[in-house]
Amino acid sequence: MLSQFSSIFTQMVALFAAIGVGYICKKTGVMDADFDKKLSGLVLSATLPALILASVLNVDSLPDPVLMGQIIGLSVLSYALFIPIAYLVTYALRIPDGRRGVYRFMLIFGNTGFIGYPVLSAIFGPQTVVYAVVYNIVFNLLSFTFGAWLIASDNEYGVKVRMSWRDFVTPCNIATLATMALAFCGVHAVPVVGPALSTIGSFTTPATLLIVGSSLANLPAAKLMGTPRLWIACLVRMVATPLLIFAVMRPLAGGALLGVVVVLAAMPVATNGTMFCYQYGGDAKTMAQGTFITTILALVTIPLLATFSAVL
Repeated sequence: MLSQFSSIFTQMVALFAAIGVGYICKKTGVMDADFDKKLSGLVLSATLPALILASVLNVDSLPDPVLMGQIIGLSVLSYALFIPIAYLVTYALRIPDGRRGVYRFMLIFGNTGFIGYPVLSAIFGPQTVVYAVVYNIVFNLLSFTFGAWLIASDNEYGVKVRMSWRDFVTPCNIATLATMALAFCGVHAVPVVGPALSTIGSFTTPATLLIVGSSLANLPAAKLMGTPRLWIACLVRMVATPLLIFAVMRPLAGGALLGVVVVLAAMPVATNGTMFCYQYGGDAKTMAQGTFITTILALVTIPLLATFSAVL
């Protein structure tokens, strides 16, 4: 337990450091709103698609097709639970128009990649990271379609953006579909291409964290920790939802696979939510607050949930 907590704490400190640099850069004028928007565009158009492809092309092995099908099935079931929870919570908390999309995104999509991979490696061993790679196929497909729609259809300007199928033909979605095909064809560990994509994709995590920190700098220091409603939503995201996932998944999976699914359900808010806000006019401040709060909560909740799922 202590070693797990130490490993996760180290990961979180690294994240906070990058967020802090973004905060300082905005305060000192190194970053501004225009830079944040352009950097978000770079990540969504180039570095994140590379990271998605590298998740398969730069791994040494993949689960067999039967196990991959099981993991994808568990991932689909997870999101089938996340989505109604998000709608129920936003209605219960009476979240106003202009913020409902942001709250729903935060409740549905966790940071299963940037934080999920190193955390799973620290808790269950590096061999379980490949489970998260397959699990994230569903995450990528949903977050860059349904997640983007949530932000665009309920943004802070009150403008309901209508999205057509062409809006979903994005580099990230193309990369996700290609990754799914490559995974089921057993294509992985591709020389030169895999490492090259991994190098390009490695820019994604620090860039997104800089954007989160820059977004937080737009708020007065007293408002960095958000509102009581935001804290309730974050606690649902970090505690209630993972416990529900554990109860539902326990008859369907066991051992490390159950632990992986539960821990991934307990990840902080996905950082690509802030980039979607810049792209589609969403409430970037609330999204950044939610990302910040859930990352703090993860210091305690993830080790406890990992231990809980392992013991039971």
